Amino acid sequence: MTTPPLTDHDPSAASIFSQAHSRIPDDTVFYSIFPDTSISNANPSSSSSAFLQSLHLELLLFLSSYTSSYIWQHEPFSLTISSSSCLCASESTRLPHLQGKLRFGDNIEDEWFAVFLLFEISRHFPSLSIRVWDNDGEFLLIEAAFHLPRWLNPENSKDRVFIRHGDLHIVPKSRLPDPNLIDSLKFLINCESQSRAAASVQLAVKNRISEYPERARRNVHQVRVWVPVAVAQVLKHEPYLISLAVEGFYDRDIDTMKYAAKMARFLSRGREEELVCIAVKMSRAMYAQLVQQKFQAPKCYPMPNRGDSVGAYLEAELGIKIACGFEMMYQQRRKEGEEGKGSTWNKYKESLESSGYFDGLLPGSKEYKRLMENAEEYYQKSNLFSRTRYLSACIVN
Repeated sequence: MTTPPLTDHDPSAASIFSQAHSRIPDDTVFYSIFPDTSISNANPSSSSSAFLQSLHLELLLFLSSYTSSYIWQHEPFSLTISSSSCLCASESTRLPHLQGKLRFGDNIEDEWFAVFLLFEISRHFPSLSIRVWDNDGEFLLIEAAFHLPRWLNPENSKDRVFIRHGDLHIVPKSRLPDPNLIDSLKFLINCESQSRAAASVQLAVKNRISEYPERARRNVHQVRVWVPVAVAQVLKHEPYLISLAVEGFYDRDIDTMKYAAKMARFLSRGREEELVCIAVKMSRAMYAQLVQQKFQAPKCYPMPNRGDSVGAYLEAELGIKIACGFEMMYQQRRKEGEEGKGSTWNKYKESLESSGYFDGLLPGSKEYKRLMENAEEYYQKSNLFSRTRYLSACIVN
């Protein structure tokens, strides 16, 4: 089977509710996963492409049991295939690998849950070396700061810290005084026992993630809210989008509040719109962000009478914040031009065409159709497809 070439395009960026942003926020964790085969196949080929795509889908399937019911603060844990420069390496270093980033915002639990997932990946897939860091740098070393060897400092820690076989590894300075990424990966493969961090370092880091995945389950809070039918439909099909609603509400300003005053998309009938009661899952951090702020309902919003039922009124009060958050986020991204750029599949197809995947073949030819079928199969198996098809069909249109 011929597989599509490795590209850096993320098909999910086409939707109005895409999590993609051009500027990477400060509260972001990054990670890269290097198969041992990437060292021997430093130059991308059809075989390395096929292997990475297979590994990509295998990891997504493995992680689904941990993440399927978890609500992330801003964006879900994800992996993309890349053959370009690694985020953690020099621009001249090119290795086929998987990589991702996760914005955790005010919810530090997301960052440490991601670390737990990376350790789990390394335990179940032993031929992988994993890098993880955030805007503060090697935050795993910060967690174990009181137990590190004296020679290790921020200046010489680059390309030394990895996760492998369920353990933290630090490439020793005595063996590689000034390592680059490839040298360190080779050392991990050939001299793994020499890079495994001391027991006290392992304990400091693993204690931080020892309560997961149960701690992740406890971090999900469920509440009853009254919301417009359109909002209920979105959350029924894509419950993880609650993160965008909370973000839209919490980060609102004078300009976006103008959208909430009209509620043109999610409350098109104004006060005649029906409110329905639904159960919504969100992180405890999201719940705190919603309840701690007072908010005046727009005049067009059909709020119930407080005197009829205090409980129902409080549920509607929480629901209006969610509904207005959706409205503000939707209209703002529409204004920024993210609507009308095409479906996620179209964006993915464009990336294949620009990378030479079809190699000058005529559309409709037998070989073109075969390659297209392969691309469609991979796209539909990826986590991007399931999370964007409903939005493309029901929200954007």
